[in-house]
Formats: sequence, structure tokens, C-alpha cells
Amino acid sequence: FFHSEPNQKKPYTILIPPPNVTGILHMGHMLNNTIQDVLVRRARLLGFNACWVPGTDHASIATEAKVIKKLKDEGIEKTNLSRNEFLDHAWKWTDTHGGIILSQLKRLGASCDWNRVKFTMDDDMSESVISAFVTLYNKDLIYRGQKMINWDPKAKTAVSDEEVIYKEQDSNLYYIDYKFVNGADCITVATTRPETILGDTAICVHPDDERYKDLIGQNVLVPLVNREIPVISDDYIDKDFGTGALKVTPAHDINDYVIGEKNNLDIICVIDETGCMHEDAQLYIGEDRFVVREKIIQDIKLSGNFNKMEIIKNKVGFSERTDVVIEPRLSTQWFMKMKEIAVPALESVMSGAVSFYPEKTKNTYRHWMENIRDWCLSRQLWWGHRIPVFYYGSSDYVVAKNKEDALELARKKSGDKKLSLMDLKQDDDVLDTWFSSWLWPISVFDGIRNPSNKDFTYYYPTSDLVTGPDILFFWVARMIMCGHDFTGVPPFKNVYFTGLVRDKKRQKMSKSLGNSPDPIQLMNEYGADGVRSAMLFTSPAGNDLLFDESLCEQGRNFSNKI
Repeated sequence: FFHSEPNQKKPYTILIPPPNVTGILHMGHMLNNTIQDVLVRRARLLGFNACWVPGTDHASIATEAKVIKKLKDEGIEKTNLSRNEFLDHAWKWTDTHGGIILSQLKRLGASCDWNRVKFTMDDDMSESVISAFVTLYNKDLIYRGQKMINWDPKAKTAVSDEEVIYKEQDSNLYYIDYKFVNGADCITVATTRPETILGDTAICVHPDDERYKDLIGQNVLVPLVNREIPVISDDYIDKDFGTGALKVTPAHDINDYVIGEKNNLDIICVIDETGCMHEDAQLYIGEDRFVVREKIIQDIKLSGNFNKMEIIKNKVGFSERTDVVIEPRLSTQWFMKMKEIAVPALESVMSGAVSFYPEKTKNTYRHWMENIRDWCLSRQLWWGHRIPVFYYGSSDYVVAKNKEDALELARKKSGDKKLSLMDLKQDDDVLDTWFSSWLWPISVFDGIRNPSNKDFTYYYPTSDLVTGPDILFFWVARMIMCGHDFTGVPPFKNVYFTGLVRDKKRQKMSKSLGNSPDPIQLMNEYGADGVRSAMLFTSPAGNDLLFDESLCEQGRNFSNKI
């Protein structure tokens, strides 16, 4: 009943925001898919050739974490497996759990075209991802570079700026005295992260700060390790924060890194990829960064360098995936230039070529697009689309769809006809999951590999997108950029942002709070239509939905009446 093929009718296309392949249905999915179903069933009644494409996302970080946990429970460590052995386990996990959420959507009554189910790691979808990477690299939009990135010490991978959730919390602000080499006096700095003191390579003050003008150029000693570092000046410094003097740790803060580059400072990495102290810290080696935070303050008190402490409110970045505190880290990664491709994507929304409901979301979108930064594409994981970069020699590389093409390119580039497949080594990293998701409206109809095929030319661009405001940047904005870059037009006409589902006390629903009901149990009790009606009773676009189980009873009674 719900299968669609291109014909003479006008198409109406809607794509499911692909849920995690190993996930299960939650109340947000219930709301989102109910609204999509309303739109697609209405389109059928109006005589459109309606196509609603379902599918799932491979979710690199989340799925890999689940597979690692399962293996640990069986006494197996990822480090003891080869890449292929690990991927075998990941595919088995995916095959076992992958169909659950789709069968739950069927139970909900979602009238998707179930013959068109897509998975971001299907062979054709994977080929599209690799092909897109190569195309963008050849257009000089993708590059390899060393930058300060957001590091997730639990997942042991880089994450993008958009995957960092900032939470306001009370933090201790420690005032530490740095003694001058001549022993005459000291300069006091304020820091919330004393564990990074061991990586300090300068103290920085504002050039116009009268308190410190005469001290610029002198050297001070880093507490506990007694390393000599200079007092320098930069107009980035806020004279009114703390003491107006900033400790500079270029390896562990993006702004310190910029100051370090300008002033040619040493870079000393003192925290490793697991969030523990690195051997270059000299002290507390192998101990967790937060344990060391307590210890170093005690030792600084004993050394006579402690001044005072006060409590401040500040925002701390957490990984969206693992909820651990992000560690800024200097790392070589693959990046994508975003400023150029953001321009037409911003214009299409501001001009109304793509309409947002509610319209106020446009302001948030504009602010983000005007301040967009390059996208960190690489993830230090095994589950996902492996980056199609092949290294040879000491550090040379080529970008190609496969190893055979790479060999041909490497021979050309190096002039060495004797190079063989054995001389090539593919990059170990995989692409950010959102890199396959941003292709979704194009790749589900095979528009990257075969842009003139009948499905793509008929169904693209799609009609409506229903999604949550929390992935406006991760997904919606990137799909619009991708649509413009690969096809010259945006991938949909309307975006309907649902609200968040909250309980009647206005708390966001979550498993950890125990306030999120099981949708399947609700459907068992009230019927799918009863639950769907309940979601619709309180879902104006963009406003949060206050869910109360009594609404399901109303929905069931309403359905019975009909």
C-alpha cells in the first residue's frame, strides 16, 4: 500500500531522520514519526505520489561503545583484536539489534515505503560517502591539518564543535603565585584547571595593563617543576578577569594555542588521550586529570605558591555522546572548509526558498551559519566509513575511492613505477557519522553515484523534513549545504521543528530520570492510534510537548468514537 515508484503524478517526498541502528523507540521518535505520518497520509489523500523513506544510521561512537562493552563483558579487549575481527563483532551486533527500531515504527503504524529501507552502511550508501569525500577533496574543500580539537577521553576520539554540550556549573577558581626567577616578587594568575599548570609555557598580560607593564619580558618559575617561562603581552587578555594575568598552556586550550603560535611558545602536552597525566607532565604520570586537580592544589599549598580560592559559575564542555568533560587537544585530523559552502545555504533559508516552522528558528540558523567553523571530519574509531586516504613513503598520501585507484595515483605523484599495493596503508580513522547523514536526501536515491537515475530526478528535492531543533546544526544545516554543493538546490522545501517531549513537571524525558514511558507498553494499553493522538493533542510546532499518560486515554476514547 505504501510503496511508491516514479509516475506521472506530482511527487511528495519525506525522509525519516535516521535513528541509531541499535536504538529503540522513545517518545521523541513517537512524536516525530506521528507528525511525518500525518503529512504523508494527507499527501496521499490529496493525490500526490507520496514516498516516505525509512532508514537507520550506523552511529559510530554510540555503536562502537556498545560493542566494546559487550566484548568486555565477555572478557575481550578491543586492543587484542584486529580491525577486521572487531568489525565482525560490530556487524553481528548491528544485525542482531538493527531491526528493532524499524519493527517498532511499523507497530506505531508508520506508513513508510518499507521496500526502500536504507542503512548508512549499506554498500551503495558507503560508496556514496567515499565518492563524496574524494569529490570534495579534489575541490580543495577537505584538508589535513594540526589544530586544537575537542577530545572525548572516554570514546578516545575527536568530536566536532557541535557535539560539545556546555553546562553551567559551580567551579573552583584557584589563584596561584608564580615567583620571578630573581626571587624578588611574584605574579598571580587565576585558573579553574590547575592540572594544566605543568604544561604552562608563558604568563600573558594585556600590553596596556599598568600593573604589569614593567614585568613584560621577565621570567617566572612554573610551580612544582620550576621551569622558567616568560611574561608576554597580548591584547586578547581580559584585564578584568581574575588578576588580569593568564597562564598560557598552548597544548590544552584553543585560545592559549593561538597566543602560543603568535609568540612561538613551546607546546607541552600534559594530558593524554585517556584523560590521564602524560609523562611530559613530569609529575602525577598516569593519574586521572580530576584526581590530579585535587592533588596539585595540595602540593602547591605546601610549596607556598597557593594564594586563594573562590567559587565562580562557568560553562564546561561535555561530550554529547559520552557525557564526559571534553579535553581540548592538539591533534592532526581531517577537516572540511565550511565558510564558502555556507553562503548559498544561508541565502536559501533567509530568502524563503527553504521555510522553517516555527520561523523564529531562522535567527538561530543565521547566527550559526555566519559564525561557522571548519568541520573536524575524522574520528579515531573502527566502526564507520574508513577515510579513503592512502599513505606511502614517509608521509605522502593520495585520496582515492579504492586501493587500486590509489596505487595508480601514487605512482603518478611519486614517479615511482615500482610502488605496489603492499606499499600503501589506508588511514585508520573513520568519518564523522554526520558526514554520511548530510548526504541522506541525495544518497537514499543514489544521487551521488548516479545523479541522472529516475528515482533521484523524480523524488529530489524532497518536500518536507520533520526533525528536532537540537539537530539544526548537526544535520539540517549540513544537508542544506550539501544539497547546494552537489546538486545546486536545497534538499527540501519545508522544515518542521517539533518541540522536545517533557513530562508534566516540564522535565526533559530521559531514561536516567525514569520519567520516560516505554512507547510499546503505552501502545499495548491504549492502542497505536490512542498514543499517536495523545502526541498530536499538544504538539504546536517548535513548542515543547508536556506529556501526560492521561492524554493516551483521551486519544483512545477519541479513536473509539471515530
